[in-house]
Amino acid sequence: MLLGSCPPGSMRHRTLTSSPALWASIPCPRSELRLDLVLASGQSFRWREQSPEHWSGVLADQVWTLTQTEERLFCTVYREDKSQVGKPTLEELDALHKYFQLDVSLAQLYSQWASVDAHFQKVAQKFQGVRLLRQDPTECLFSFICSSNNNIARITTMVERLCQAFGPRLIQLDDVTYHGFPSLQALAGE
Repeated sequence: MLLGSCPPGSMRHRTLTSSPALWASIPCPRSELRLDLVLASGQSFRWREQSPEHWSGVLADQVWTLTQTEERLFCTVYREDKSQVGKPTLEELDALHKYFQLDVSLAQLYSQWASVDAHFQKVAQKFQGVRLLRQDPTECLFSFICSSNNNIARITTMVERLCQAFGPRLIQLDDVTYHGFPSLQALAGE
């Protein structure tokens, strides 16, 4: 295979500039969400920075790529069925909104916490946009089990191997095959 080419039947990871018609955006300032801090923080182990400031991963059994500007969060969803190519649907955007808990105002929380914690007040400016993810409980539990005495890189590898061995194949982008997180039935061998 030539360097930079895709395996037959696979798609490529999108960037906002390469295919803008397939992206949707929602208002979300970086002070409310910093993808680089949240997705690499060790809360979830399914996201990778595939190109500068473009994070690809699995959410709700779909493969997404996310990026952001100072004021907006941009997203695209990949679908195996080429006839379904298009911007994320309202239902898909709702799943993303819930995953990042964007209905919770981080600015209000930071202000409240800073008013009662002098140390937080000193360090809060360095960590703007850090928020908790609302993950699938099964994925969160098994990721936590993998975390015992391990670092983020090793946990990421363990979770990825678990998904490859027992999760459904979702799609291939470039040379990366994405899998959903396995169900409890699949993990139990049923």
